Amino acid sequence: MRGRFFILILATLLLAYSCGSEAVKKEASENQYMIDLLDEQHGKVNPLDLQYYYNTKRANAYDSMRKAKGPASSDYMLLTYWYFRETLNSGNTEKAILGIEDFKKELAAKNKTLSAQDESFFNRLLAVSYIRLGEQENCIINHSSASCILPIQADGIHTKTQGSEKAIEVLEDMLKKSPNDLELRWLLNISYQTLGRYPDDVPTEHLIPIESFSAQNDLDIPRFTDMAPNLGVATRGLAGGSITEDFNNDGLLDVLVTSSGFTESDQMRYYVNNGKGGFDDMTSTAGLDGLVGGLNCVQTDYNNDGFVDIFVMRGGWFGEWGKHPNSLLRNNGDNTFTDVTKEAGILSFNPTQTSVWADFNNDGWVDVFIGNETNVDRRNLTRDSKFKIHEAEFYLNKKDGTFANIASSIGLRFTSLIKGATAIDANNDNLMDLYVSIMGGQNKLLINQGDLKFKDETIAYNAPEPFVSFPVGSFDYNNDGFEDLFICGYSTSNNTLSYETAYELLGNRPSAALPKLYRNNGDGSFTDVTKEAKMNHSIYGMGFNYGDLDNDGFLDIYFGTGDPSFESIIPNRMFKNIDGKYFEEVTFQGGFSNIQKGHGISWADMDNDGDQDIYITMGGAHEGDVYQNLLLVNPMSENNWINIQLVGETSNKKAIGAKVHIVTSNQQHIYRTVSSGASFGGNSYDLEIGLGNANQIDLIEVTWPSTGKTQTFNKIEINTHVKIMESGSTIEKRTVPKINFAMDANMVSQHEHE
Repeated sequence: MRGRFFILILATLLLAYSCGSEAVKKEASENQYMIDLLDEQHGKVNPLDLQYYYNTKRANAYDSMRKAKGPASSDYMLLTYWYFRETLNSGNTEKAILGIEDFKKELAAKNKTLSAQDESFFNRLLAVSYIRLGEQENCIINHSSASCILPIQADGIHTKTQGSEKAIEVLEDMLKKSPNDLELRWLLNISYQTLGRYPDDVPTEHLIPIESFSAQNDLDIPRFTDMAPNLGVATRGLAGGSITEDFNNDGLLDVLVTSSGFTESDQMRYYVNNGKGGFDDMTSTAGLDGLVGGLNCVQTDYNNDGFVDIFVMRGGWFGEWGKHPNSLLRNNGDNTFTDVTKEAGILSFNPTQTSVWADFNNDGWVDVFIGNETNVDRRNLTRDSKFKIHEAEFYLNKKDGTFANIASSIGLRFTSLIKGATAIDANNDNLMDLYVSIMGGQNKLLINQGDLKFKDETIAYNAPEPFVSFPVGSFDYNNDGFEDLFICGYSTSNNTLSYETAYELLGNRPSAALPKLYRNNGDGSFTDVTKEAKMNHSIYGMGFNYGDLDNDGFLDIYFGTGDPSFESIIPNRMFKNIDGKYFEEVTFQGGFSNIQKGHGISWADMDNDGDQDIYITMGGAHEGDVYQNLLLVNPMSENNWINIQLVGETSNKKAIGAKVHIVTSNQQHIYRTVSSGASFGGNSYDLEIGLGNANQIDLIEVTWPSTGKTQTFNKIEINTHVKIMESGSTIEKRTVPKINFAMDANMVSQHEHE
């Protein structure tokens, strides 16, 4: 009897495994069409037409060309430089170093000298290569929670010192000839920090004062700890997107990340929160194997089934070689996903990294605007250049799992180098408007006129800048009930990012493109309050998102910074909102100042303890510019909070676009709108709202997007998770598991051995 019982259990397990395996095979088969498309587009690329990615192929091509032309060629020196540059970019750092050193020795043996300009180029490349070697050997292979965080101290100090020591030799020699080169000084000071010899050993004439790497104010912000390695979400890749969301509806937030390259290393990753203090990599069982690429991703619920779907954007920065298909991945409700891009009618081949999902006609189903990238001036087209046009797309949800592109009929058929987009109800008429960030032109504020007609009101509303802009977000920073706009500027005049960052931290007025913070006046206009709000910094945000650091009810902003160059060693930056009046930088005191490149940022309460943690996708746009993603766990828990999950019935199921107004017992007014956050990174749709030290919520008002009706609830308990149904008359308390993420920083390390 006992034997038969175990046989029955074994048979049941085998059947479950078989069914699970068949489900995975089915998803893999249905996703194969997209995998094949990606392989096809990847195979068409000419690496020499691009500045980013494909570095190994470019290095090999430059090496072949320089050898074919020979040393007597006028192009030989330039081709040799780019061969070494692309060798570094490809991740073959030691090969680049040996190549440069041997090349200089060969010239010396032949009594040949480089011109002053060429010598500067090669030596700068050599110094940066040594710096990168130090990062690879220490911050990546022997990673700790303190790695690459300015000022570099304690466990962040390098144990393998050759890279930084050699970099210092080269940099100090260069500074003898160019003592005013601020980029060289910046790199020198950081190199000394990595050895634990800053500031004492830095030559006085090159020292950047320690105050430049210290807190700029007396705000008490506890240090956030990177727990990603311990929790199993420290995937390593290139620039990419991030989503923190409850994909399987178990009350725990999961993580979805992308990497923008096209190799196996750029596999999309799906991490499921196991509720035991960690995450399980379920990429393969979810049927996602082979789906690579994606500079950005965002969540949606396109079919109103209550399970969050995924939209992956590809081709950004690839120019004409960026005709990569996006992916709409349907959540099947069982921790698997199916690529339904073609089936849904939104398959197209355009370079993009931005989209926004919202219910633009309030019919209860979310639509999507996709901002594509066009690098040519449409007014100067020739017959041969027409293929370079990539118009914006607007897909109307047909409520049957499919969409129709109606951009041309609703005033949204335009072409620009679109780098960000956000939905905003700019005039509080309960219709979602659209703000589009354009790199190299005037941004667009497109006001929804109703009946899916949009009108460009950018100038009338006074919100056209920056003219070189990148990510954008809309949120109510001052809690006055009107959503404001924040847009990152992204240009450096004639200087490098390291130069500009050092220049500003030394107390100088920023000389590069500034961001714009537009305060909504509530009367159909915005006011530029960038300077007044103390956000007039050269930030170089590639990604940003907003959340509440300390649960005071005001939204703060975290930026992932940088550009593709390895010389661009600058900190990611955090700004704390001070009572809705202005922002103070808290980059250094909170440990937010990682100098690796940051992109997709997601704020989320990953451990259900009431405060928001931060997940950030790291890495650059060169094959060798990889870094671990970070999960910064929030140590702050003094203030109170509430977590609100809205469920639409007439409105879309995830209540995207719903507005919440809270009045606390301290008479603080707090306003939030359900969305995934800013344009580069996905926050959870659940509203995680700080309440300060209030001991009760006196009032919650919810305004639903499809009907415009407002629900009112009084006397609500604090520090709870609740659910509000659109047709409900009461608030339902949700029971969610609280997770213990160990906060011992000494435990947080990641070592690799050859």
